Amino acid sequence: MSAVGIHIWTVRSRPGATPPQEAYAVLDAAERERMARLRRERDQVRYRTVHHAYRVILGQRLGVAPQEVAFRRHCARCGDDRHGKPVPYGPDGTVLSASLSHSGGYALVAVCDDPGVPVGVDIERIRPHMDWSAVPCVSGGRGTHGFEQWTRAEALVKAAGTGLSRTPPRYTGQAFGSWRAAVVPGSGHDWFVRSVRSPAGYAASVAGASPDARVRVADWRWPARCAATSG
Repeated sequence: MSAVGIHIWTVRSRPGATPPQEAYAVLDAAERERMARLRRERDQVRYRTVHHAYRVILGQRLGVAPQEVAFRRHCARCGDDRHGKPVPYGPDGTVLSASLSHSGGYALVAVCDDPGVPVGVDIERIRPHMDWSAVPCVSGGRGTHGFEQWTRAEALVKAAGTGLSRTPPRYTGQAFGSWRAAVVPGSGHDWFVRSVRSPAGYAASVAGASPDARVRVADWRWPARCAATSG
């Protein structure tokens, strides 16, 4: 059996990357509501741009238009379908294993070839003077190293669908190439995490349920129609 593949795209959420009307049109009601709650216009533009890119990528994988991608939720901790990890699916019910994270001017979108293998991704803009002393999932982290630990913890709980708790993920001491085995509280599965290439000034990690998954990272290029700026 061939190793499962995880594809990661780096999305630059720069203003003007896509016409605002086109981007807004593909969002669903929940996304529009979350965007409207953002106070700064810059944050709204980034949200709209990133979620447009996310839907374009998911739509390409499902073979449907971006606005036809739907999401359902499931909490791995309590089983409630009213909250928890969003799972994208198409009109025919085909689901994808995918994850989205954005910070500052960049976002990461991860999609696993196997819809049955969960994936989680996280990116954080590095802030040199961040104090990690009160953050339980970062032990002795300083500067960049602290952000690397934080993104690994976030990627793990996103893959598991549990969310961060007072008891953070912990490593088991086992390593499989670039992957490190970890235990996520509230999940009965085995999990694996590794750092991935990120833009300068950022840290990023990906997590999944397979210790031999092949990870490919590429820069997202907007389709010509989406990349045209509005007049």
